[in-house]
Amino acid sequence: MQNKIYILLLLWMYFSSAHAHILSNDLAFGVADSTNRNKTKTLDSIVVVGDNITHYADRDVVRITRAMRKGARNTAQMLGNIPGIDCDYATNGLTYHGSPNILILVDSVEKSSDYIKELHHLRFNKVDIVPNPTGKYANYDVLINLHTKKDYEGYEGNAFNYMRVLPSDGNGKGKNLTNDNTSASFTYTKNKWNIVGRYNFNFSQHELFDVEKSETYPLNRFTDEFLSPTKSEFSRKHNAYTAADYQINKDHSVSVSYNFATNASDNYINSDIQRTWLDTQTIDTFSKSYINAQNSARHTLGAYYRGRSGVWNYTYDLNYIDEEWDNDKKLHQSTGYSSEYFHRNHMDYIWTKGEVNRRFFNNKFYASAGHNLTWKNYTQEDRVTESLLSKNKYLRNEFWTWLSYRIKDGTDLNFSASAEQVHTESGTYRDNDMVYKMTGMFFHRWNKWFWMRLNHWCNVSHPGLNLVSEYGYFSDSLTWREGNPALKTNVNQSSRIWLDFVNTFNIQAGVDYSPNQFSTIADIGEGVLPSGGNGYFVKYTPQNAKYVNYWASAYFYKKIKAFTLSGWVKYEKKKAEYEQYKNCNDGFSGNLSGRYYNEKQHLTVSLAYTLGNTYNAYVQGVSTRKLDYFNLTASKDFFKQKMSVSLQYVPPIFFTGMRTTNSENSAALTSIENLNIKKINSNFFMLSLSYRFHGGKSVRQYNRSMSEEK
Repeated sequence: MQNKIYILLLLWMYFSSAHAHILSNDLAFGVADSTNRNKTKTLDSIVVVGDNITHYADRDVVRITRAMRKGARNTAQMLGNIPGIDCDYATNGLTYHGSPNILILVDSVEKSSDYIKELHHLRFNKVDIVPNPTGKYANYDVLINLHTKKDYEGYEGNAFNYMRVLPSDGNGKGKNLTNDNTSASFTYTKNKWNIVGRYNFNFSQHELFDVEKSETYPLNRFTDEFLSPTKSEFSRKHNAYTAADYQINKDHSVSVSYNFATNASDNYINSDIQRTWLDTQTIDTFSKSYINAQNSARHTLGAYYRGRSGVWNYTYDLNYIDEEWDNDKKLHQSTGYSSEYFHRNHMDYIWTKGEVNRRFFNNKFYASAGHNLTWKNYTQEDRVTESLLSKNKYLRNEFWTWLSYRIKDGTDLNFSASAEQVHTESGTYRDNDMVYKMTGMFFHRWNKWFWMRLNHWCNVSHPGLNLVSEYGYFSDSLTWREGNPALKTNVNQSSRIWLDFVNTFNIQAGVDYSPNQFSTIADIGEGVLPSGGNGYFVKYTPQNAKYVNYWASAYFYKKIKAFTLSGWVKYEKKKAEYEQYKNCNDGFSGNLSGRYYNEKQHLTVSLAYTLGNTYNAYVQGVSTRKLDYFNLTASKDFFKQKMSVSLQYVPPIFFTGMRTTNSENSAALTSIENLNIKKINSNFFMLSLSYRFHGGKSVRQYNRSMSEEK
């Protein structure tokens, strides 16, 4: 009897502690576990279900357990132990149900995702998984918000290097090293301060051979056949980041950050062209070379406030971006035609967000409201003559509200709505547009083994400088490109049903619909050509077109002792339509992976098969990539898990055609391009090395009490 009382007392103390942690960091999202309303329900619910994941209409709240930390050297690998999230141990790359479109926050504040993934998971105790977020994060497939332990105190430094190497020169002469990523960071947390510093460098290069491409110009009456064209791409990125967070007291905190980034990229296309005149069948042969180089520098300043007054919570974010980038475009043909465009672009960008929220009715009802402000100012000039080519302004004011109600344990209902006014302005065009959004979400747990989500939301995106700029130019002797200042805001409607069984297997299906998606339309232009003569040419102009995507997917996740198995498969069908043009594209993609962790040797081995097919449909064409590959990864920790070495090999074993096909069909141009991608997507090695030093009060404390974490 005494033993039973002692066990019950320990369980009560443990769950009471977990309850305090869960409620302590609800500032940003305002969601508290319903199972924690009283001690009796907390004990019954968790003991019976035995689950560290609490589901809501719009998110999953995951309490980080010892099992999740086991075998995970950093935060990325720990997140890879959450059902639905997979981690590549060689690169720290994360995917959510197969998608890499992920945003990671720490205590609801944006920081470098690569930096966050390198951190030790000891500093975090809870994580929010928000699929298909709305508002500012509407373009991400999932938002991951990590919550820091309140008592964490320590420091850590990380050094990381990753190389992607081809064993032969199949990627071009002397281009065996195709990717290199190097980073170093330091984090210091003490008392009320958290200070971060990080530097990252990325280099990549590759070439495409065996490209098959042809273009037919019906009005100009000729066909161009590209003879053995090559495509080369180079990229060099530098990024320096620093931030400081200060906890004023238990209710108020502030953060500031600064980021400086430079990016230099070069794209080269070279080919001999065989031109056949359709009327006479006369054949001309000439050479063509094209260079597109871009150099940019971006400064980003951020300030963030989190506060609480009684039952009311407040947040305020301010971001300012100053970016300048140069575009150099050079075209040369042996026929004598050549063109050069040296453009300088500058953008000032301010984004603010203010929010207030609180709970009502014994925490069953949650309400929040806020205001978002976005202001952008673009200028584009000719770098040689310094003449102004284009000037665009953009101002957006959005007022929004979010309501959440827990009808009963296991049943949630959410609703959000917003209204925004968008003002756009260019040299000769001004417009004011009102946009309304609405989101509805429903969650219901049928029993402890099965739950369901129903979602409907509408996301809004606004055109950038490249789409609305009034400045037009000939990119070659027959291609005219221009913007459309009258382009309307894109409002995308999405619906989804999600059925989940024991957090092990789930089925999803949905539809995305946009009546005004941004699409670049090829049309016929008539006027003076660069050669000086009068004639017809291809004219590219952005328009608002109709787009629909139907999709369904299945995912499973199972952990059996030291083995972890996961896999997903997805089918999608896409349609695009504008006036008389219409195209469809559909197919399957998927992934299957298995991972084994040896705790004694700190050794992880994984094998994965990826069907990386992509299908896109455009108003006047389609793009299809057939790609599949195996990868074998081995990762070993040394020196008490301070150092890690990972080696990944992608063998030349595949079942698809390993090709990318792009086609376009309009009254002005018919083109088809086939790319052989097997030389740069198979038979290569990836080597990564990382080293961490860390210490501090909470790290030592955690090591002593780790056996108590369930």
